[in-house]
Amino acid sequence: MGSRSDVGPTVNLLEYLRSKTQVDADSLSIPFVTKMGPFVDCTSNQIDSYFELLKPERAALLKKSISLSHELHSEYSDVTVVELAVEIAMVSVSLTVAPLVTGVIHVMANPKLSYSTAGIVESGKRIASLCRRFEPSFDQSKLCIKVPSTWEGLQACSKLKSLGIQTLATTLFTLEQAILAAQVGCIYVSPFLHELKALLDETYHDKDPIFDTVIMAQRYYEQHLYPTKVKACAVMTADEIMALAGVAAFTIAPNFVYELAKLHEPEESAAARSRFNIQAKQQEIERKDFSNESEYREAFAKNDGGNGEAKTKQAIDLFCGFQTKLEDLIKSQDKPRAE
Repeated sequence: MGSRSDVGPTVNLLEYLRSKTQVDADSLSIPFVTKMGPFVDCTSNQIDSYFELLKPERAALLKKSISLSHELHSEYSDVTVVELAVEIAMVSVSLTVAPLVTGVIHVMANPKLSYSTAGIVESGKRIASLCRRFEPSFDQSKLCIKVPSTWEGLQACSKLKSLGIQTLATTLFTLEQAILAAQVGCIYVSPFLHELKALLDETYHDKDPIFDTVIMAQRYYEQHLYPTKVKACAVMTADEIMALAGVAAFTIAPNFVYELAKLHEPEESAAARSRFNIQAKQQEIERKDFSNESEYREAFAKNDGGNGEAKTKQAIDLFCGFQTKLEDLIKSQDKPRAE
């Protein structure tokens, strides 16, 4: 995608996008967030956290996280020292970025607990507790726990909401997941436009981006008056970002932020590329109730011949792999005492 030569006043594409959509940082890099802001939210997960904690400038934070995990383990004895150290490090690095954004920081619960409602609840409670401990003045309304969109994970979101802890439904690929996420009170859902594997493996190609699911989820919330917001993510090109201008929020990786910041085109041309402007807004989407587990599981399993379910499992498996990488990183820095 390059600058276009259509007649009419031109706009910077990053500025244009910010005028239509909440733009969030998909990075824990302080220099990036500082230079390319303003951003509203800052997201993180086990993948972002792993690569951020490998940086030399984060070595002291990692070392302190390991030390704190030993000091605090008696208070959080339902997890291992290593698991606690991962959560401490993820919280700590997110807190360094929190002052640089106007909205919330997103910290992902342990994905290895994706199929345990109780496990996700405890992970979310620990993360919230650690935020309060490390930053007593931190406004808890500025924290959101990212939870995998399994049935068990979404039930955990309901329980966390009752405790005053906000959640985002991640690894989401279907309208059924989006509907249930709104029912349980998630403040955000993050539909992955592409399979997560496509973003991590250059040899793997996902030819079925879920544009329609992103648009239908937002229309569903608008039509049925849910406060849940759609936060799109996992794009492969800047053109795909512009095709979703108008989505409530967008988590955008640094390379695409830099690319959009350099591009200009006529405003009319930019607006014409948004699928939110192309697809009929009048389309009514039937209200559904997925409170019944068996009915939800049946509908979810049938979506697109089971592709949504398979994509969700694949994404969770990949996040679990990076959870293990984080645990191994902790162990490598704490050999004498690691469990």
